[in-house]
Amino acid sequence: MILVEGTSDRPLVSVVTPSYQQGAFIRETIESVLSQDYPFVEMIVVDGGSKDNTVSILQKTAEKYGNRFRYVSEKDKGQSNALNKGFAMARGQVIGWLNSDDTYEPKAISRAVAALTKHPEYGAVYGRADYTDKNNKHLRPYPVDSRIDRGRLFDVCTICQPAVFMRKSVLDQVGPIDESLHFCMDYDLWMRIAARYRLGFINELLAHSRLHESSKSMTQYFTVGLPEIIRTSLKNYGWVSSHWLIQYIARHLPEGPAWLMERMKQFRVFGRGPQMKASNRYEDGWVPPVWKMEIRNDSESEVEALYIEGNHHLPKLSRKHAGRLILTVLVNGVPYKTYKFGEGPFSLKIPLRGNASSYVVDIRSNVSFTPSRMKLNGDDRLLSFKVSGAVPLSPIEARMYKILEEEPAAVGEWLVKRRKFKW
Repeated sequence: MILVEGTSDRPLVSVVTPSYQQGAFIRETIESVLSQDYPFVEMIVVDGGSKDNTVSILQKTAEKYGNRFRYVSEKDKGQSNALNKGFAMARGQVIGWLNSDDTYEPKAISRAVAALTKHPEYGAVYGRADYTDKNNKHLRPYPVDSRIDRGRLFDVCTICQPAVFMRKSVLDQVGPIDESLHFCMDYDLWMRIAARYRLGFINELLAHSRLHESSKSMTQYFTVGLPEIIRTSLKNYGWVSSHWLIQYIARHLPEGPAWLMERMKQFRVFGRGPQMKASNRYEDGWVPPVWKMEIRNDSESEVEALYIEGNHHLPKLSRKHAGRLILTVLVNGVPYKTYKFGEGPFSLKIPLRGNASSYVVDIRSNVSFTPSRMKLNGDDRLLSFKVSGAVPLSPIEARMYKILEEEPAAVGEWLVKRRKFKW
């Protein structure tokens, strides 16, 4: 069978499918592509070296469909890498991306081509979609937004990835897929396309996104997905929307306000603000008996205070060393205050008000221990206490800290009211 390359108004469509261990679903995925009513379609499956029956299915499909169907099966670096390999192999002017457990609705491709042909200003088009179960039975509609642009994508992603078709020229310009992403590489791609082109909506059901026990959206959203979404938002916008922040906060409330506000600093909730530039605190949270911090403030905001949450663990580790934790605080070399704490969690608020460009804070402890000498483990460090969070805050950041501390359920509404963006 000779693949017809298409015409200007009926272009060749290349559908790329990354695959790994999806023998239970991939046959149905393939048939949903190659049974379309649109004649100029090629399908490319990039398999990561599956050990189930996937390769056997791919071989039989290649025999049946000739050069309308191509595949490779070899070890790769994950789904994003497989997609880039498939996109590089694509010969079509229009690209579809269909994962190996999802399916197209009949006429999906012809409807997408018609919309792209009618609207040359569209860089990509997307349609309605639904969620299906492992047997491809309808579960519920996917929450697709009919009016999506760069500003809307900042707030939330309501595009269903299998229901998207892109111009190859646009993909070549804004691509490739970011291979450091393993969950939200599609969201990142939509952001990059929307920064340069209009996205067109097709008010028709185009695709089915399958939910099953091993699908990433079911198993990795909070561990991999949400952190990647936040990183992607920072990369493309320099900010993170309140929608994603609220999800992150709800997930991590048990970690405490200082821990959360350290992360909020990284997420630029209220711009740059004062920053912790240097600290001899260890990555696991422990600090030495003399804990030194340098705080820089290159922003227009004042510094309200340095907030610290810690834990006096030593009495639990050794009753022989039980006793009060006495901390002497110096700010810019000048003694500020001495604090005394018993066993367990404690918090500090060290005022740093003013517009100084830098502050040096030393916290000197009366207790120290070396875990290896106490035969607790092989750790030879000289330690004092453990810190869950240490963060310098501007006045508005300090207000957020107080809400997280006193009324965390109200922080979402508070964020939405105080953070405004224009695109």
